[in-house]
Amino acid sequence: MAEDINAMLENLKFSEEESVQVISTNAENNFQGFETWAVGKIMAEEKPNREAMYRVFRTLWFTKQEVNFVALKEDAIIVKFGSMEDRSRILNLTPWLFDNCLFAMVPFVKGKDMDTYEFNLSPFWLRVYNIPLEYMDRQTALDVGNAIGELVAIDWKDRNGGWTEFLRLKIKINISNPVRRVVKFVGRDGIEIICALKYERLPTFCYYCGLIGHTIKKCKSKDRDSGFHVLNLQYGSWLRVNSNQERGIGRNGIEIMVKKTPPNEDKEESKTDTREDSGQMEQIARKRLLENVSPGKAVAGEQPRQEQ
Repeated sequence: MAEDINAMLENLKFSEEESVQVISTNAENNFQGFETWAVGKIMAEEKPNREAMYRVFRTLWFTKQEVNFVALKEDAIIVKFGSMEDRSRILNLTPWLFDNCLFAMVPFVKGKDMDTYEFNLSPFWLRVYNIPLEYMDRQTALDVGNAIGELVAIDWKDRNGGWTEFLRLKIKINISNPVRRVVKFVGRDGIEIICALKYERLPTFCYYCGLIGHTIKKCKSKDRDSGFHVLNLQYGSWLRVNSNQERGIGRNGIEIMVKKTPPNEDKEESKTDTREDSGQMEQIARKRLLENVSPGKAVAGEQPRQEQ
């Protein structure tokens, strides 16, 4: 739409009245405004009620200042936070789910076309199982994490003071691809070990094709498969960490992976307190959720329904 309008305007000859410029008188205030914005998109084929989602997130986020939502074209949503502190904290607590749907968010960038935002790249906490104890160190976490996607953070200690059962990594993955199920790790002895992956806060995904955003009932790939049988499914609920396991994990040694950001992009996220998943924040959010929001609609770190 914008391209069509601009193409039309290029062919117009403006009158004297139309050529008069309107000079902004509050540019300084607006400059501070958009720097606290984020851009979000619901990454699901069946969209939930947006107004209900806004109400739930306002309750869960517990921001110091008011947050507002503005719907744009093609399902994009401007999230107007009142401060950089609020925006940084909420972005670092991603992924955010509503009604089992992923609400992907990225920092707003002045002048950036909405079509160029990479909503398909979303961070998730993963657990990597079957790594031998002798390889449970930071270098292995770096190697495995960067092999899966863009490594965002490492939770390098569990509540007992060291890794034992799994590595816990926050990784930005491309949700346009099927959910990755394993990583093949080769030790110094040359032996290949197949390491299983489990995801925390994994939204609705298809047990046939492995893509996030729809269930097997809505899968077009399955409909084209004449030999489909439910016993041959390659994906399932075993890819999720259940809510009880998620709440029980200690989070006392999170290391944020710092990377250089372009000049026009937000720099605040790399400076966030490493205790990003603080228990206090989670307890407050859950309390507000139970008091004010219908549990059937709100999903923030709980398990999606198994409606396949």
